[in-house]
Amino acid sequence: MSAVVGPLSHSAAPTPARRARFDVADAVLLALLLLNSIQFLKIGGAQLGQLFAVLVLPVLLVRRRIHVGAWEVWAFALFAGAALSTTFLSGYPRFKAAEQIVKFIFVMPAFYLIGRYYGARACRRPLPFGYVAIAAFVAIQYALQYFDVPVLYEKVDFMQNAVHGSFKERNWFAAFFFLSAYACFLQSPRRVSDVAKFVALALVVTLLSESKTVLIACALVILLQVRGHLFAKVLTMAAGAAFYLYMFTRELTGDQLQVRLQQERGLAFVESVKLVGRDWIGHGFGFVEHYFSHSAVAVRGLGEGTSAVFCAPLDLLLVAGPIGLLAWAVFFGGLGQGRRAMLLLAPIAAWSLINPMHQSETSFLFLGYLASFARAPRAVRRTVRAAPPAARLRSPFPSVPIR
Repeated sequence: MSAVVGPLSHSAAPTPARRARFDVADAVLLALLLLNSIQFLKIGGAQLGQLFAVLVLPVLLVRRRIHVGAWEVWAFALFAGAALSTTFLSGYPRFKAAEQIVKFIFVMPAFYLIGRYYGARACRRPLPFGYVAIAAFVAIQYALQYFDVPVLYEKVDFMQNAVHGSFKERNWFAAFFFLSAYACFLQSPRRVSDVAKFVALALVVTLLSESKTVLIACALVILLQVRGHLFAKVLTMAAGAAFYLYMFTRELTGDQLQVRLQQERGLAFVESVKLVGRDWIGHGFGFVEHYFSHSAVAVRGLGEGTSAVFCAPLDLLLVAGPIGLLAWAVFFGGLGQGRRAMLLLAPIAAWSLINPMHQSETSFLFLGYLASFARAPRAVRRTVRAAPPAARLRSPFPSVPIR
């Protein structure tokens, strides 16, 4: 069962590579990415990227430019129903439930659906940015923090030495640049030079953000998206592991490891599992923040101001029970969307096991992007990789022919 249309025909002949010309749809994507990176500036409590996404989505829906599968439709409908039911009927005290409802019922779906459009579009033409643009934006983010630019940058209480720029968290900084580079890498011929650029950018993001999990996602991309070259893969993985241990040994041993296990993530996991055992149906939106704000067990990193635990599937399980876990499996794991989608989404799924990636709008934008990109037949993907980087198309949101 498929909503709107079926997948791209694998027998479709590749279209001739056309020189892509920057158009309005490209500008909209760049504007969305830019505004989504400005997270301290808000209008009426909403971030600029959130408002822009909600404004762009109706245009795409009216023009019928978005196609989704039945698994996604049913997973979202079930999750929304279960999460809203547990929120309003469970009777648990909670913080900022309305804010979380708006975020997960309206904002996150908007980013996912926009990503769906641009993923289908990327099957036919190159992205409007590349590694150079990404690297330049990394430098801009570093400059924002170095010069303490007002409005765009604010200091945070946690990991103050890490670079987060105009993002609220270093993990959102890391996710933004890693996923942007991942999208570029998927459109490349995946030569040695392409792998080197991707890995180099991932290393820079890791060093600046001090987000160690970027390297895990990077390793999965190389393992799953580069064919052959087994020895080179093993060598790259070994080098990555050595770099990981060299840079972060202090955090993985001794007292710092004990702190993580007994006061931070380890304790958060234990307490969350206990909550699931008490009420496996789910606790609804806003419960996690209230519970850990008043809990007798103090968990570092959780409490007032933190609306999710560190593990995305576990947090969705706390919100909507087994249906929340199903939603994670569909949107992050690619369940029901085919083997290629599962492989493309695997790095984000693995990342979400140790980070609350479901709280990031950027994550949902690229989840939708990858889900659509996975539907392209191999011949079309090869055509896009060989295409010159920038096609004049008349419509501001040109249709992507899906047969």
